[in-house]
Order: sequence, then C-alpha cells, then structure tokens
Amino acid sequence: MTNRTVPLASLRFDGPRFERHTLDVDCVGELLVYKKLVLECAKELWYRQHPGRERLPRGFEERLTLEFSEIREGSVEVPLRRVVVEEQTPLNFGDEFDEAAELIEATIYAANQDQLLPSEFPKNVIPLFRDFGKSLRESETLFVQARNRESAAPYTAKARECLAEWTEATFEDLADVTGEVSMANVRGGVFELAVHAGPLVRGKFSETQEAEVLDALRAHKTAQLRVRGVGEFSIMDRQLRKFVRIDTATVVAPATSEFVENVKPIWETIAEMGASVPDEVWSQVPTDLGKRLDHYLYSRGESH
Repeated sequence: MTNRTVPLASLRFDGPRFERHTLDVDCVGELLVYKKLVLECAKELWYRQHPGRERLPRGFEERLTLEFSEIREGSVEVPLRRVVVEEQTPLNFGDEFDEAAELIEATIYAANQDQLLPSEFPKNVIPLFRDFGKSLRESETLFVQARNRESAAPYTAKARECLAEWTEATFEDLADVTGEVSMANVRGGVFELAVHAGPLVRGKFSETQEAEVLDALRAHKTAQLRVRGVGEFSIMDRQLRKFVRIDTATVVAPATSEFVENVKPIWETIAEMGASVPDEVWSQVPTDLGKRLDHYLYSRGESH
C-alpha cells in the first residue's frame, strides 16, 4: 500500500511578524490546536451519524495524520495535507474530517460577524477554542480555510473574544448525586449517569468501583448509583457536567413514595362531605358560580 496526501485546510498568519515570510516558532502550536479541533469535532460528527455506537472504529484517530511541506507567501500560509492510504481511500474523498474543517471555518466566520454559533457545531468542542490563537497578538489575524470553501474565515481578536464568551465557564466542587447508569465501558472505565432534571454526567471509575457501576447498569430499572467525589459544574446553570474524581460509588434503591393501605381515597372523602350538607344549603349556591367567581368573592358588602 502506498500513501498519498490530500488537502484538508490552510492556515494563513497575517500581521507585522509575518511580513518577512517567516513563521515565529511560538505560532507553531496553533497547528497542533487546529488538528485537535478537527479531530474532536470529527469524533462528534461520527457519533451523530452512528447513533447507538459507543466506540469509534479502530484507527479513527490515526486517520488524521497532517503534514505540510511548504510555507506560501501572502504573509505566511501553511497548507495542511492529510496522509491517506491510496488503496483504501479515494484521492478526492469527503468524510467527517472534511466536514469538521468546514464547520470550524463556519464557526470562526460566525464569531467574527457576531452571528449565532452554527447549530451543527458540537458544543462540547467549543472549549478547545480557548487554546486556539493564544500565540497571536492583538493586531494579528489567522485566516482559516477548509479545502472546499471559497474564502477564508478571519480569526481576528474580535472572533477570539466572541468565542471566549461562547466557551462555557466551569468550576469544581464536591458532588454527591444519585442517578441511573445509562452507559458503562469496562475497557475505558467510563460511565454516564442520568441525573433527574439534568444532563448526562460522564465520569471514570476505578477497578475497585467497577462492580458497583456494572451492578447499577444491569439493574438500572430497579436500582440507582450514588456517586460522591469532585465534579465540574457550569457557572451558567450550576448543573453538574462531569466527575473530576470519584471517591465512592454505591448502588442504592430509587426513592419511592410510601403507600399506606386501608386509607380512604381523597375523592371518596370529598363525596361524603358533600353528601353531609343539607339540600337547602346547596340550593343557596349560585348556579353561575364557575363563571362569576370574582363577582361573588369581591362584590359582597359593596354598596349599590
């Protein structure tokens, strides 16, 4: 099998530092962050296209091998190319990585134009923008262009500030929650907990906690898992997002309302109370009480 390369995207650095057609070594890290953005976005797109699948296909991350062999003029433009196996993949193909590159460009464009975030862009990938553009100065712009897009999106200081506002701020605190185990991956030690009136909370369990987690998963209809430790919470809604550390995991029975036998239903009690009222009293109740309740409640005692 032979390897070939196909274009993925280009990153163009613009500003006084790049006028001599040279790339400052401090800016090389932007290429690594961009690759991580593409990879994580592609993962989420793959899961959307394969609902119910818990694992990525083998070798998924290795499919994103990027390289560049030139720096073009126009300040500094770095064309990124993907390494692909010719026998396995057509030369001019499109997949989750191409879609991810296009979505990243669309997101940067929206941020620079004060537009809404593209609905297709995975929200859990947004925090990765915290590290994208960290080496850039106020007057510098990084133009990002996917291979199938006609123009580049300017990653300006304005776009970086807008994306920083989109990035969800979090804080860590003690967590003590109980919920239903909806997924557990033994090999990766990862599980998800469905907490009442909240999002799914993901965490990693240890070998000593594995039995409790799996027992709760098998009996998820009749049992729940109480998890205590440290969690990451959203500043915006104070909701628990994930477990940072798990100290204990204990299988518990779900809370149920206690049923007391031989207690008369409320509707029977009301019927008996109504039957005990004399007919002459019922005859004094206005027939239009339901329609003119305010009149009878508030007009009594007023002078006419």
